[in-house]
Amino acid sequence: MYQVNDNKITRLIRLKSGPAMIEVSDYSDSLVVKVFKDCLSVSDDEELTSYVTQWFDLERDLSEFYRLLEKTPETRHFSQEYHGLRLMGIVDLFEVLCWCVIGQQINLTFAHKIKTRLVHSLGDCVNHDQNTYYCFPEPEKIISADSSMLAEMQLSKQKISYLKNISEAFVSGALDKQKLLNQSSEQQLLQMQTIKGIGQWTSNYAAMKCLRNMNCIAYGDTGLSAALHKYFSTEKKPNIVTIDEIFRPFEGWKSYFNFYLWKSLG
Repeated sequence: MYQVNDNKITRLIRLKSGPAMIEVSDYSDSLVVKVFKDCLSVSDDEELTSYVTQWFDLERDLSEFYRLLEKTPETRHFSQEYHGLRLMGIVDLFEVLCWCVIGQQINLTFAHKIKTRLVHSLGDCVNHDQNTYYCFPEPEKIISADSSMLAEMQLSKQKISYLKNISEAFVSGALDKQKLLNQSSEQQLLQMQTIKGIGQWTSNYAAMKCLRNMNCIAYGDTGLSAALHKYFSTEKKPNIVTIDEIFRPFEGWKSYFNFYLWKSLG
């Protein structure tokens, strides 16, 4: 969880070497990362750099994507309107999968409230500058959490079951980010979908936001459907064949096209 003030993002992150408190801000065409040493358990500049690079997708050259956008009349204006906008990710695969489960069939505001309750109850925290910052709970914390306590956070019985399934998959090694990164795009999605609670939408969203799989489409997503209806005059709920046809020219950039379509809705 993080706080945003004056275009600065302050966040407690969990690294392999331990927790770290960082502040990210923009300066000209660059990002400035400030590390609060008093909140850092182990100094590891290389790991911190890698985290921020993944978070903001900094190493990707978007010029080819903009070239493809400019060849598509319906969304040609995206290349100028959102120029430089990057697909901001969630580095922790466990967190993004749990976030997807929490957000199922409820609005975003309510989903954020439930996630905040979960993080504040089970996540590690650090006090800094009169504020408390939290890390998303580790899988073991959710496995051991009493289901009645989770229900009090307004998580449904089914969502509690899904969160525990996903947690157990990470503890057992059935799901592992590094192993998934070594698989093909299709294998990543199929592997995640072997865990009860992870369906087509969740696996595509997680692969897009965390594994940086660039050929993901959030099939069935209401926002995506609304954008496709708006720009491509599709049915309000376009079928997979229609969606795939629209996305076909963006091979290798489907995740970014999906993201920009979301962004276009405001």
